[in-house]
Amino acid sequence: MTSAASLLLPLLTTASTRTLLVADENCIDFRLQQLPPGQQVLSNRFDMVARAQAANLTAHFSDFDFSTWAPGSLDLIAYRLSKEKAVVHHIANRARELLAPDGKLVVVGGKQEGIKTFAKTMGNLFATAPELEKHGSLYRLTLARGPDSRINTAPQLDDQHYPKLREIFRLDSGPVFSKPGLFGWDHIDAGSALLAQHLPAFFAAHGKTPQTLLDLGCGYGYLSLMAAQHGPFHITATDNCAAAITACRHNFAAHNINGEVIAADCGAGIESRLDVILCNPPFHQGFGEERSLTEKFLASTHRLLTKQGRALFVVNRFVPLEGLAGNLFRRVEVVLENPSFKVVELS
Repeated sequence: MTSAASLLLPLLTTASTRTLLVADENCIDFRLQQLPPGQQVLSNRFDMVARAQAANLTAHFSDFDFSTWAPGSLDLIAYRLSKEKAVVHHIANRARELLAPDGKLVVVGGKQEGIKTFAKTMGNLFATAPELEKHGSLYRLTLARGPDSRINTAPQLDDQHYPKLREIFRLDSGPVFSKPGLFGWDHIDAGSALLAQHLPAFFAAHGKTPQTLLDLGCGYGYLSLMAAQHGPFHITATDNCAAAITACRHNFAAHNINGEVIAADCGAGIESRLDVILCNPPFHQGFGEERSLTEKFLASTHRLLTKQGRALFVVNRFVPLEGLAGNLFRRVEVVLENPSFKVVELS
């Protein structure tokens, strides 16, 4: 079966050194050790950057900030299509600026991911005829940068002002900010809202006031902001996504949260144990394929929780979290649920 990696990585092994791989969560299965040492990689995922560095590549972790490269400094940019349209448009706009004359952007994606539509819009952006090749269920789109005289009149694609943080709602303590590129960026997640609803009872039953709290997979920091209303804990928030780190750090500063925001893959690199862990993990309907991710979050929670500590997870009701957690925790209890979600307490 043809994979995105097989359509992109060979291009980077044979091209000049002026090349860049742009990688997000859709590239997690790429065998980066196939690339030559020093190959440049830009990713918004902390785990991808760690894997690239382990493969002796030159890796950059950011929310797709391309300021490291000067305009016209790259001959080839390879990119596995992202899920979010604003991300795709942002990367295409920046690629047009960074590519040298006759430089190429090569994009791989599926029909259901909109690759044919992107071929048309990116073709207009690059002032060139797109080349689209079908490989099994995937397509490889090649765009050669057109002449400046034509590119200068081609408008950029609408990326919803991708780099900009914007207010999405207000708490009593002030505005809460988020941005595109972050899962559920423009609303309060219904599962997180249910977990937050249980926080008063959770802290009231805790006995002594906890000193430390971890928001595991923090997103823009909603659970941290809600938890901070219940005590003067030191809050550590962590996420794998660069957009989440950017937004959460901004919200910590805006709301004077006592704590820190750390880029980490499921809490890896955090050594100290904490009294409370809150988690709304990235579980989706295809749970059979996500079991290892479930176990990863639970194992991290078990490692980071103090002996007397407690954790709250919120998951979709179809996720059999109780069974998987039973091997690690002495107490596993569903403490709140609705037709869509359940909140599970672990200790």
